[in-house]
Amino acid sequence: MMVGRHSFGLTTAVPSNAGECSVTAGSRAGRVLAWCVLLLALGGCSATQFIYNRVDILVRWYLDDYVTLDRDQRQRFDVRLDALLEWHRREELPTYVELLDDALQILDDGVPLDATRHMAERIESAAIRFQDPFLELLLSTGEDLRPEQRADFVKNLMARQEEFEADRLARSDVEYREDLEARFDKQLSRYMGPLGSEQTARVAVGVNAMTRLDRFWLEDRRVWIEALSDILLTADPDWPEQVRQLIAQREDALLPAYREGIDHNGEVILQLSRDVLLARTDKQDRKLRGKLLALRDDLAALAQQGMAVPEESGPDRAASTESG
Repeated sequence: MMVGRHSFGLTTAVPSNAGECSVTAGSRAGRVLAWCVLLLALGGCSATQFIYNRVDILVRWYLDDYVTLDRDQRQRFDVRLDALLEWHRREELPTYVELLDDALQILDDGVPLDATRHMAERIESAAIRFQDPFLELLLSTGEDLRPEQRADFVKNLMARQEEFEADRLARSDVEYREDLEARFDKQLSRYMGPLGSEQTARVAVGVNAMTRLDRFWLEDRRVWIEALSDILLTADPDWPEQVRQLIAQREDALLPAYREGIDHNGEVILQLSRDVLLARTDKQDRKLRGKLLALRDDLAALAQQGMAVPEESGPDRAASTESG
């Protein structure tokens, strides 16, 4: 699973159905949900260190869906990506360990609403810190592309958009909400075990209260892809800065109804998740704490590995390596 902005064609990765109803690049709800899902995905695997240490392979696979790099391009991309991951392990993973420690404390305290909101804000801050260096990785890779590669990238990006439209918009409202319920059940059960009838009913109530935003999401995504494609194909000397500006302005360009729906759904998700936690059984509590502790210990071990890496090995180091 990848997490990032709608930058250079790599869209925010969240559960495929939940994302379209509440997530957009730059939105608070989107960043919070994306990072919550990242933690769920890592925690759901019993080998977090194995997965994390192979993120570089997963990123390369994902990039290959859009553009094929030659050997020299891939080598330069690998240097940049390795530097980014080294920085993330050293600077960001200790913050995740603190977040998990505090999440366990929130459970001890009865999941107070204010503490839960503050946790969401901290997760958002972590997402913001990651997004900008990841964007720079993608932009520097874009500068390496030949015109025909950029054309292929744009073609593949639009093809994926058309697949999304054909798949998502064909669903009835009933199918849409059934998809969401199944996704929430899967993610929550992964951490807590099977949900009880009260919890399942609460998920259903929450999903029914959410605003359907997939049409807004797809329309916004298409407009953004078309604007990005124009920038990439025209390839003015300052095109990377044009992309940065496009991303910076994207949230302001959202339709008011879409923005309101995003905020509304984000609040529904927060309340739904909290209520499910409050209704957890002793068995679910033990499993949840075990998952969080295992994830916390795995990330702490990874962060310790990062401490052994020289501090100059970050995103800036990749630039100096290439220029040297």
